Amino acid sequence: MTKSYNMAGWRMGFVLGNRKMVNALARIKSYLDYGAFQPIQIASIIALRECEEETVKIRNIYQKRRDLLVTGLNRAGWPVTPPKGSMFVWAPIPERFRSMGSLEFSKTLLEKALVAVSPGIGFGELGEGHVRFALIENNHRTRQALAGIKAFLKS
Repeated sequence: MTKSYNMAGWRMGFVLGNRKMVNALARIKSYLDYGAFQPIQIASIIALRECEEETVKIRNIYQKRRDLLVTGLNRAGWPVTPPKGSMFVWAPIPERFRSMGSLEFSKTLLEKALVAVSPGIGFGELGEGHVRFALIENNHRTRQALAGIKAFLKS
């Protein structure tokens, strides 16, 4: 619900899958909470029933942002493969900076290019060697970030 229907922060979701796994999740959840605030449940039902066309618009916005970012990074000399479906772009740290690790590289990118990314290590061991871009900024801000990144990479 958060990404597909612009309901960020409402913490409403659903799960489908293997019966045993869903039952185990339901048991764990029953110890954590007792249900979502009813207006949020009702808004979620309405979104699922009546707002499918909005998800297409939202998906197109994220796709355009992804394409702008990935194209710009590639042009700046930072090879990145576009994700097939996400509001995030995971980028391997450029080779010459890889030894810094994702945390130090993220700090350096913030300091030198004025661009904030999430260090991959924050998502576990397998995230190390990467940074994560969130596709939350408009095209103008993304172009500004790309200009800062390009200047940083050429320095």
